Amino acid sequence: MNTSFVKEYKLRQGFDRFLPQLFLFDMDGVLYDSMPNHAEAWVRSMALYGLKMKKIDAYLTEGQKGTDTIIQMVRQQKGVEIGQQQAQEMYDKKAELFAQLPRAEVMPGVIDLMKNIQAQGWQIGVVTGSGQRPLISRICIDFAPFVSRDHIVTAYDVERGKPHPDPYLRGMEKFGIEHPWQVVVVENAPMGVKSGVAARCFTVGVNTGILKRKDLADAGADLVFDSMPQFAGLWDKFLSLLSSNEENWHQMYAAVANYLAANHRRPSKHHKEDAKLHNWLKYNTKLLNQGKLTGKREQLFRQLKAALARSRRVNQYAYLVEEGSLDFPE
Repeated sequence: MNTSFVKEYKLRQGFDRFLPQLFLFDMDGVLYDSMPNHAEAWVRSMALYGLKMKKIDAYLTEGQKGTDTIIQMVRQQKGVEIGQQQAQEMYDKKAELFAQLPRAEVMPGVIDLMKNIQAQGWQIGVVTGSGQRPLISRICIDFAPFVSRDHIVTAYDVERGKPHPDPYLRGMEKFGIEHPWQVVVVENAPMGVKSGVAARCFTVGVNTGILKRKDLADAGADLVFDSMPQFAGLWDKFLSLLSSNEENWHQMYAAVANYLAANHRRPSKHHKEDAKLHNWLKYNTKLLNQGKLTGKREQLFRQLKAALARSRRVNQYAYLVEEGSLDFPE
């Protein structure tokens, strides 16, 4: 596992933090091992309308609204434009053929992964490009301990489907989540990965089908796993890397507070041994001024700055600290 993925995500999206509170899962190929059936149904149904579709095409377009896929295929292969109603009729045929195929099983590893997520107190939702209501109803049964109907986004909830950001932005809205850096998207196909990235969420690609890892990485996935059991099996390492950034910040906060209490002066740029603490203060002051420190971090840092401000400078190296100014919150 690439241990720098958190840092790279923050740099790419321009965030100073990554603190997950919500996991949003795609459905087909993520919750269910259903993509082989979907590929078969797509190939057979589109052939009825004189359209050529390969099974890999189903994987490459998976996540996109089915009617959008059909409209694009008709445009590319026949050079004509069809409306949503005609596309829906063709999609209904695809859904009919899909329903005749053997029932897809729950994807191995996904229940274990959801248990791990729930144990952290994080929320779980589903964002799918599917509009097949029987499948949506099945989610509420198979994943009842983790997902409720109110927390599922379907093709009918958005005008623009994947790869646009709208489905995942709608998912955030359903949970009342304000910031993309609070969300982890779990996808298995390029269209879905692009949608999560466009919404600026941390996006995990899980290669559960016939695609190459590179297909998910090239679509912008921040992290790629070869299977859902692999993701679940590496959860502890994944979690440690997620939490390290927040833990490091609080460790540095405590170090500056302890330094001030012990030395009765703030870290100085003139002291080589103070460089790390001085630079941390300088960097976080910049973030504060830019409005990029929020929540608990902003509160703690403002209190720290106030304590520093109550120090009276004696010279460029030393400060006198007023009595009672070193009471720092834990």
